[in-house]
Amino acid sequence: MGGGRGVSGGSGGSSGVTAKAGGSKAMASGAAGPAARPDSSGASGGSRLTSGAAGGAPSRLGQVTEFHLMERIFDGCDRLMRMACAFSSVPVAFLAGLVANESGGDARAMRFEPAVYDHLAAVAQGGRPAYGAIGQKALEAEIEDALHPKSDSYHAHFLTASFDERSASALGETPDEALRELATSWGYTQIMGYHMIWRGGEARDLLDPDFHFSMALELVAQFAESYQLDVRCEFRELFGCWNTGRPYGETTDPRYVENGLRRMAIYRQVEEARSRESGAGAPSQKLD
Repeated sequence: MGGGRGVSGGSGGSSGVTAKAGGSKAMASGAAGPAARPDSSGASGGSRLTSGAAGGAPSRLGQVTEFHLMERIFDGCDRLMRMACAFSSVPVAFLAGLVANESGGDARAMRFEPAVYDHLAAVAQGGRPAYGAIGQKALEAEIEDALHPKSDSYHAHFLTASFDERSASALGETPDEALRELATSWGYTQIMGYHMIWRGGEARDLLDPDFHFSMALELVAQFAESYQLDVRCEFRELFGCWNTGRPYGETTDPRYVENGLRRMAIYRQVEEARSRESGAGAPSQKLD
């Protein structure tokens, strides 16, 4: 697929898809046109990992906790992310920020989205509801603070009339359990299961780390193309897209973007510290 500015190679296209459904390999993007872009620079303030923290910069304890969080992500994910980014312009630190924001480094994190399930079930039964027309009755359900639900605008970006038309037949043949998996976000960066429709696999494939990070880069490239973003530097906008489906949408956690930018900076500190410990230079984006 083409990419936004600065996208080199990306994750290399889709891997053939069907969440129990054959068909086109293309993803429904429902992309809007480019948005006006405020200044992307700077990151300050924010909360600790839990989303309900008070405003302002993290306390000293919070700073230590965040450093340990990014160290844990480095230890568990750095090589996986570096391999995924080997042929992409997306920095490893950006993926690390997404991991910190979305799952806190939990490879098996999952979150069921009831409103998305209602939408998919309605499409499976022959309906054509606009996303959001179905009640949001369970969207505020109790969840772990570390998991950030996608905003309504994120799902509206993908669950378009075109998506419904193309997926109706496949969804109509999908068992209820599989529908629920399509309505669940999975893994390190909480990718929605419905992105697996038309890809020749199942939503649970997103728990495979190699495949997960490849898919994450594909989605980043899609956002970059839709909104003409440079993946090498427009991180504020990309964090916004990941949570809301557009660069400047209202995030479910008001400090989601600031948290991501700050955690990127901390991750780079961890990279430098580990490089000094090993006597190596600064880590390279590419792997042999």
